[in-house]
Amino acid sequence: MSPLRRFPLVWLLPALLGASALSAGIAGATEPIKAGTITNSPPMVSYASDGTTLQGVIVDLAAALSKQVGRPIELTAIPFSGLLPAMEAKRIDITFTVMNDTPEREQRLDFVDFFNLGTKLLVRKGNPDHVTDLASLCGKTVSTVQGSTQVQLVDQANAQCKAHGKPLITNLQYAQPSDARLQVQTGHVATFFGNSPVMVYLAKTAGGGKVFDVVQGQEYQPVPLGIGVAKSDAALRDALQKGLDTLIKNGTYLSILKKYGVEGGAVKSATINGGHNLAM
Repeated sequence: MSPLRRFPLVWLLPALLGASALSAGIAGATEPIKAGTITNSPPMVSYASDGTTLQGVIVDLAAALSKQVGRPIELTAIPFSGLLPAMEAKRIDITFTVMNDTPEREQRLDFVDFFNLGTKLLVRKGNPDHVTDLASLCGKTVSTVQGSTQVQLVDQANAQCKAHGKPLITNLQYAQPSDARLQVQTGHVATFFGNSPVMVYLAKTAGGGKVFDVVQGQEYQPVPLGIGVAKSDAALRDALQKGLDTLIKNGTYLSILKKYGVEGGAVKSATINGGHNLAM
């Protein structure tokens, strides 16, 4: 099926209704699952060069998972800070994006965890601001995405700066990851706090590898990524978990991760609310 060209609906996966018994018992089993996602975090999810077609790990996983649950998954572009409000307003059924499963978010949603990652520091090529770790950021300006767990990481780093009598970190927060990363590229900030597979991918590919570096030997906030589902929709949550477990067992899941070079973040099984015991 050709990609839809109407915003905010950006992609519709082909339905294979009846393809799996997992769809049995789910209310509205013939209806699409409306999924909110950000669209600028390659290789997890981003637009192709045509500016319309979505591609990446999440897109391929959604396509494979739709076959398992017997319902098409419809990906809709939503800024990160708008994802949870869209869920609570019932404009989408799930979040399927680069969203960490954290204890705080588990108070509002259930999560089906599908990937493990951390936070890395993205810097300009050659690291002219000499960023080595969080402690080296005291007195510097950084960028993050609004509503992300990385905002909390900056807050924690600032507490340490204050405790040691050092100047605080200035955190510029942006709605879109691409805008936050641009601040690094233009030299307005020393570093961008971002999800590890995305940061590594950008360091390798942006401008032929000549734009960014990642700070080596430092990774923070090990945490799972999860598909967010309303707590009132246990049937959908469980169907997604079973479908993902099937993809893991039959090798489809790992093949998708290997396609994008992120197999290091693979999970062994689909866990529900695996971030509940993490200290964020």
